Amino acid sequence: MHHGDYRRYPTTRRVVSSTSVGLAAAQWLRDSGYRQPNGLVLISPGVDASIDRPEHKAIPARDPLQDIPGIIEAGRLYAGDLDVAHPYVSPLNGDFHGLAPMIIFSGTLDLLYPDSIDLAAKARAAGVPVELHLRQGQPHNYAGMPTPEGRQARAIILRAVAQGLT
Repeated sequence: MHHGDYRRYPTTRRVVSSTSVGLAAAQWLRDSGYRQPNGLVLISPGVDASIDRPEHKAIPARDPLQDIPGIIEAGRLYAGDLDVAHPYVSPLNGDFHGLAPMIIFSGTLDLLYPDSIDLAAKARAAGVPVELHLRQGQPHNYAGMPTPEGRQARAIILRAVAQGLT
């Protein structure tokens, strides 16, 4: 959907589902004067491209899918001309007021999971309704995997979308 279409269909339900850019997109929509989607489904979101917290240091040995240099390089490439700390690159650094309700999925084997915990706390502090589904022993993007835990996560997502996340 082109961003001009967004205003043309004001009564359409919208849910943004994303692994990383959904939160930054919601912040951009708000900052640009567009209305928020009805909800955000954030699956193992990358919300801080710096990956510089002490909690991150021990996780790569357990994360079967990611490592710190790879995430830093991905953040640098995604940032383009922006600083990696810019909220549209690292939305954890942004303002959470006025954002859509969120459902966040992360697993404790995911290098990014400490940021998901902070994301939920920051959103709640700004008055944003949040559900955090943190699964023990699950990797990055577990919600999309063909596993029992992935199927359970997708069932939660489908129910929330069917209910409009409002």
